[in-house]
Amino acid sequence: MTPSPRQGSPWALLRWAALAVLMVGGIALFAVLVYWSGPGRVFAEIVGMGIVGFSAVVLSVVASIGTRALSWYALLRGAGIAVRCHHTVSPLLAGFAVSYLTPSMYLGGEPVRAYWVSRDRGIPMARVMATVVVERILSGFSVLAFASIGAVFAVTSPQLSLADKGAVGIALGVLTLLLVLLLIPFARNARWLSGLLAWAARFLPGRKRLLRATAHVAEMEEEIYRAFSHYLGYTLLAFALQLLTVFLNYIRPQIFFHFTQRALFTFPQLSLYFTLSIFVDALLWVTPGGFGLTDGGRVMVFTLLGIPASGGVAFTVVYRFVDLALVGLGAQLLLRRGLISLRRGRFKVEVDRASPAEDQGPSSNLPEK
Repeated sequence: MTPSPRQGSPWALLRWAALAVLMVGGIALFAVLVYWSGPGRVFAEIVGMGIVGFSAVVLSVVASIGTRALSWYALLRGAGIAVRCHHTVSPLLAGFAVSYLTPSMYLGGEPVRAYWVSRDRGIPMARVMATVVVERILSGFSVLAFASIGAVFAVTSPQLSLADKGAVGIALGVLTLLLVLLLIPFARNARWLSGLLAWAARFLPGRKRLLRATAHVAEMEEEIYRAFSHYLGYTLLAFALQLLTVFLNYIRPQIFFHFTQRALFTFPQLSLYFTLSIFVDALLWVTPGGFGLTDGGRVMVFTLLGIPASGGVAFTVVYRFVDLALVGLGAQLLLRRGLISLRRGRFKVEVDRASPAEDQGPSSNLPEK
């Protein structure tokens, strides 16, 4: 039998080849970066931080995961979804693993953790997904709050060119506009997304499927509206925890370089690094894990702060190690839950189209997305 183009081996080989090129290219760039900065000096920086310094790095990363889990837990409680606090950590790690390995560091694994909780609690996925969307919106405004402070120092910094300052200002303005345009319709219950899907169902094929999706999206929009109206107190608590999460990321350079170089960064320096690193991750996270490109971008930002390349590379190596340990844990959780499969020549994360509460009968297999 001749395989169809969708299932044929040439297409599978092409996908694997593209992934392999990206992975090998990213790792090669990372290796070149280490070689260029001096492996001996990088190793000396890492050793110099000691066990206490490494423990502080691990604790800061774990704490940021914990505060983010608490933020999501507050939103789930506000939505009336009964789940224990520590039960939000596993789906969050699973989603983190997926997001980390996708082209965008900030999005990608949200449906995974929403489906995890939805299947465990037997409630519609649209309700859980609404809390995830709100959590992402709050995270965006938290990042924007700290990035705005950094943008002020970036504009006044003599180390950046006029073109770089303009790029930072424009990018920050676009981010602000996108977040506001996303928040206002949800907060006013405008139902713009479900309305768009209903309109599209009039012209596109698969009308029944689109109408079913429209109903689920409308339910999600209703729950998002309730987050900003009926249980605003929980939402504000979640926002405060998101600010704490971002703060823990904000002080990462201070934690690391305190133990390696006994450096004490000023508030403008930390703000400048945070803002520029946000744009580095947003623009250069194109390889799996952002290997190579984002590391080089962060090293360049550190040189603006007077940190040698070896120090910047050591910083990325240590935090990469901790992040990859969490990614490995998240991938293991995905495997244990049966949410990863190998089909048509590639790994896939399986998320059901319908929530468990909407299933017509029991099933031992997860449908393909």
